[in-house]
Amino acid sequence: MLELPDNFKIKIINRYGETGKKWLENIPTLIEKYQKKFNLEHIELIENLSINLVLFAKCDLYGDVVLKIGTPGLSHEIDIMQQYSHSYVAKTYYSSSTDKVQVLEKISPGYSLKNLDNLEERVKIFSKLANGLLIQATGKESFETFENILNKRFHYAFENKILFTDILWMIDTANQIYHKIQTMHLPKYILHNDLHHKNILKTQTGWKAIDPHGIIGERVFECTQFIRSELENDASEENKTSKIIHLVSQYFSEDKKLILEALYVYIIEKIICYTKNKHDKNQILYNIHLAKEILNLID
Repeated sequence: MLELPDNFKIKIINRYGETGKKWLENIPTLIEKYQKKFNLEHIELIENLSINLVLFAKCDLYGDVVLKIGTPGLSHEIDIMQQYSHSYVAKTYYSSSTDKVQVLEKISPGYSLKNLDNLEERVKIFSKLANGLLIQATGKESFETFENILNKRFHYAFENKILFTDILWMIDTANQIYHKIQTMHLPKYILHNDLHHKNILKTQTGWKAIDPHGIIGERVFECTQFIRSELENDASEENKTSKIIHLVSQYFSEDKKLILEALYVYIIEKIICYTKNKHDKNQILYNIHLAKEILNLID
């Protein structure tokens, strides 16, 4: 039987409480069910689990596959994966919305964008992939909106002010900035919303994305996680933030100030989320420092 890492279990319970405990208890049953259904062999956990349970396996029908078991919070990834072209994402061989399970193509060689040394090349690859993934929203989709997610985060922060005493002014500023972006009435898109470096993988024919969130929002928010990921990889380089913003503006075709504003809002949303879910304090402090740097660049 596979043994899940303790830090993964703690993360699930911190985020989902009793629902998370029940989900963890049901994992062996789900693995056994799909092991039998697809005659899976050599099942192994991937390293550095994030929030969903991801396993590698061999399958008679499809060869090397990824078995992904979504957490209680996985709501629309299966839906959005069905809308994407396989030119941009891993193939979905099977999915169950009931079990929140997917059997996916295992991308080969599968190294991430983080492995490339050249910043401009990374931005070019991200921009091409991000643009290829964008689907304009019609207003009839069932995906959650970024606006709704933000409003819930802001509500939580203002209802729990004692947790955010030192940065309430930053949260209020993010709220004002987002309302300003809304007044621009920009077109809305179905966003991947998690295009950091580890979710952009090399294939034999190009680059593909994995693990989409599937939310509705302004196009500019598709680049925010990528930029934050760039800065986390190496924030020591002089003027790196300005260089990244310039390159993303050039290749992803968005206004520099709008990118900075969206990035600030996105980081504040993550800070609130991390605080609520009891993430590592150093990670929270890093993002507070980063948000202040971005705000200074906006001004």
